Formats: sequence, C-alpha cells, structure tokens
Amino acid sequence: MYQMSPTGPRSMRVSLIATLAFLFIFFLLQTVTKTSSQDIVSTATTLSQKAILRTSGESTSSTTQSSNKAVKHDPIDDIQNSTLGFGAVLLLSLPSRTDRQDAMSLITSMTNFSITEIIPGVLSDEVDEKARPYGPAMDKLMTPKFYNYIGSWRSHMNLFRHIIDRKYETTLVLEDDLDWDIHLKSQLTSFAKGLRSSLLRRPYTQDELERAPYGLDWDMMHLGSSKVQLPPPPRDRAYQVYHDSYRAPAEVSSSACTSNGYFCWTELMDHAGVDDHQRIIFPSYDSIGLSAFAVTYRGAQRLLYYLSYKELVDTLDRSIDDLLMRGNIRGWTVVPPLMGEWKTKGNRDTNLRVLSADTPVGLGNMGGISPGMNWSVRKAMVDAHEGEDYWKSESPYWTQAWAMSSTFSDVEGKPHENAEEKKPEAAGSDGKSSENKN
Repeated sequence: MYQMSPTGPRSMRVSLIATLAFLFIFFLLQTVTKTSSQDIVSTATTLSQKAILRTSGESTSSTTQSSNKAVKHDPIDDIQNSTLGFGAVLLLSLPSRTDRQDAMSLITSMTNFSITEIIPGVLSDEVDEKARPYGPAMDKLMTPKFYNYIGSWRSHMNLFRHIIDRKYETTLVLEDDLDWDIHLKSQLTSFAKGLRSSLLRRPYTQDELERAPYGLDWDMMHLGSSKVQLPPPPRDRAYQVYHDSYRAPAEVSSSACTSNGYFCWTELMDHAGVDDHQRIIFPSYDSIGLSAFAVTYRGAQRLLYYLSYKELVDTLDRSIDDLLMRGNIRGWTVVPPLMGEWKTKGNRDTNLRVLSADTPVGLGNMGGISPGMNWSVRKAMVDAHEGEDYWKSESPYWTQAWAMSSTFSDVEGKPHENAEEKKPEAAGSDGKSSENKN
C-alpha cells in the first residue's frame, strides 16, 4: 500500500506561503512604482509652474492669494441686485394709496430694483381699543392732532412682525412718498464701503465680509432722516467721513431747511469739515424720520419688544429716538440722507397729519419737488417718458410703406384701395356716365 511521505504536506505549505509572499511583493512593487511615477509628474509640473512664476516676478503663494481674491465674491457687489444688497425691500403703504404705489413701481424700475412686498398700512380706527399701545404715549395719541399716529404705530409693528416671521436678516423699509437720486446704487456702494472702513465699529467678521455688504452690527440704519443731532461732547467727534461722487452740493442738499431745524444738514457738515463729495456716518443718537430705514432681524425683534410688548413713550419716531439715546438699540445715520420725501404741496402729501378742510389739492406729481436731490429719479423718469411724438418719429416709415404698397387692409383684414384709388368716371350731359358705346 502506497504511503505519503511525511514531508509531503509540509512541502506544500511552504510552497503556498512562498507563492503568496511573491504575489504580495509583486503588487506592492507595482503600487510603489505607480505612486512614484505620479509624484515625479506632479513634482515636475510644480517646478515648471514655479519657474514660470519666477519668470513673471511673482511667487507661488502670492499668485495663489491673488487668484483666490479674484474668484472670491464681495457682498458689496450685491448692492447691484434687485434688493440693493438687503434681504428684502418692503414698501409701507395704505391700501387706498394706489397712486403712490404706482409711483413707487415706476421709480424703482428706473433704478433697477424691486419692491419685495407691500405691507398694508393701518388706519387708527382699525386698531381695536384693547390692542392700542400701552404707555404714556396714549394721552398724546388720543388727541385729535395725533390720533392718526396710532395707525402709523400699528403699521410699523406689523412690518417688524413680518420681518421676524419671514426671517429676513436685513430689510430696507420704504414709505410710499419717496424720491432718491438716479445714482442710488452707486451711493449705497460708497456708503457700504464707508461702513466697512469705519473705525467706529469692530472690524468686520469673516461672516460679514462674505455675505453682508452693510455689516450686521446694527439694529437700524436711518437712510432718509428729516432731523438729526450728534450726541453731546465728546461723543460728537465720533463720526466717519467717506467719499461719495454723487452727493448733492451743500446749497442743494440743505435747500429745504426749516426754521425748526428739519432737513438742515449744513451745521453737521461744517462740524465734520466735509466737502461736496463727502458724507458723514455716525452712531444714531437723535435721529428723527422713518421715510427710509433699514432694520436687521435682531433689530426688528428689539423694536417690536420695546414699542409693542413693553410700552410706547411718544409718537413712533420719537419713541425710537428715545431708544437710540438710551442705548437700547444701536444704529447708523448718514448725512446728508440718501433718500428724501416727495412733496406736491397739497392735501395728498400726508395721511398722517390733520389738515384743514380748505387745504388745496396741490400741484400733482408733475409739479412736485424733492429738496435735497441733485438728480431726482422722479424727474429723470419724466425726462425718459416725455418729449416723443410717435406720429412724427414714425411717419417716415409709414410714408415709405404707403409708397411701396398699392393696397392696405382695414381693421377686418379686407383689402381696400389706397389714396390713389380709381376716380369715378365723369358723368355725361344726360347725367349718365359717358361710356364708350360702340
């Protein structure tokens, strides 16, 4: 009987181990060779790039940084978009003032931006007695002179609540009687750059640099004030001067100055020593007027808390002014303002103030004015739409078409003779047409 040698299985195990070891070493060498080849190509490419960079006088690191800067998005560029770099543009307007809403659609289209939503204004009679604001302001607001301010207060509270519910991070709020410069986007760009370079605030965070053209360190920004004051000394030196090529000269920007200090900017500009191409930014302290302002999400929360949940100490703009002076909210004010009121000098100018019954209708939009605006968008709109006579400008084409075509079609599409249509034959002495009867 055949018997296997005791060394047989052992030899097979050795052979198997040797084979596996050989295969392992083979694949390892293949991997190392491939990696080394890739490294060589990569190294050669890098050296080639460095050689080219040295030839152009640049280093690898500086070129990489320059490339990153070129590709990186600057949020200030977002000011050119349809919401001027804000999360939304909200228009506050009474539903009945469709005339003003028409005007706002026209002038926003002239400046290439859009109203995101219209927040309906509220009349005082629509505010339930139990929902009226609590606080010392009510004694004043229940008088005939200030009664309409209750509706104004409620309108703004609805607006702040809307911002919170929609979670808009930043919002531009416009009233419906505004005018602004045709170069508004350039002015806002200069304003944003002034904020970014300001020493009055902490340096911009990386988050702000990446997505917030106006920063996020504020609750409210007054862009269309009617009356402002710097804080008392020494804080009256806390302002930032920045360049704006499209600022109106002093004689224009302060042309509406009133005896009680509204729309008067000359004193502030003299205080800061600015020229006709500069504006001033400063922390809001005594800033009156809500024609145009911006608010952050946090600012909307704070304003709704202080002005509705807590108490109202005066009319809305005066109550906000009080919060600014107390330091309960933080903000920025720009002078001269970037936006202003449009006035037609009649009873259409306001739904807030009580006017006498004999107040005239006014001059209408075509006779309206916006003191302080150098290149009014409303006046630019008139120039863009007026002055063309369609009948005159297009008549050469019609004349040419008339000469080239023998027939035209009427409204129903039926052909008819043109101006050179056949004349009826002259009638004979007997009243009948003189036909050739052969």
